[in-house]
Amino acid sequence: MSKQAVATSVLALAACAGSVRADIIDITRPGTTLQQVLGNQFRVGDKIFSVAANGFNSSAFNASQIFISPVVNNDPITGQGFRLTGAFHDVPGDNVGSDFVLAFGVDIAPEFIAQGYRFDNVQLRFNGAASGNGSFARVDESVMNGNNQSLGNGAVFANGGGGSDFEDIVALSRGSGLTHLNMVKDVQFFANGANGTASASFVDQAFGQFITQGIPLPTAAGLGMMGLGMVIVRRRR
Repeated sequence: MSKQAVATSVLALAACAGSVRADIIDITRPGTTLQQVLGNQFRVGDKIFSVAANGFNSSAFNASQIFISPVVNNDPITGQGFRLTGAFHDVPGDNVGSDFVLAFGVDIAPEFIAQGYRFDNVQLRFNGAASGNGSFARVDESVMNGNNQSLGNGAVFANGGGGSDFEDIVALSRGSGLTHLNMVKDVQFFANGANGTASASFVDQAFGQFITQGIPLPTAAGLGMMGLGMVIVRRRR
């Protein structure tokens, strides 16, 4: 991740913390793009995501050509978040990689905080592929608290010369009782030489949670429907 991209991402996170948003984008609508959520919020289950207007930085990819949709694990309490979908790749032979940086904040919704929900882990997945020695597809991400202090780093990758890891989970300290996280993702592709390839079609981001002792836990089905149901009800009005 370049120093300029990091600086821009930190500014974006500051904008997330300091601005008030009136628009909650319904990412369950087919064809919703990353461009539409910039400067706004969206919700998946008990998670509220905030993306600053300058939260996306890339000279290779266009936010209006990257699609965003909800991701919910089979048991929602183990992970809820979003999927970025697009024709992610790098042009071979130019010796210049292609990447984009995305910064956002994520909060547990207040009514779920009151029920005892706290962040447990951060999950990163993708379907990257690469061919040719020196080629790679990878995603690096930084997990931070509300003061932008590091809590951990995640990475997934596929190397053209061999070796891959398509899922990474960053465990968070339960003792911290975290209800807000700041995230910076760097999605990178490099096709080495004239015949190298580097690509992916999706990048998934999900957040697991736990519930503090002494507070009853809703069913997994109920948890998944509560957040998505709010979006559906809003659409019908």
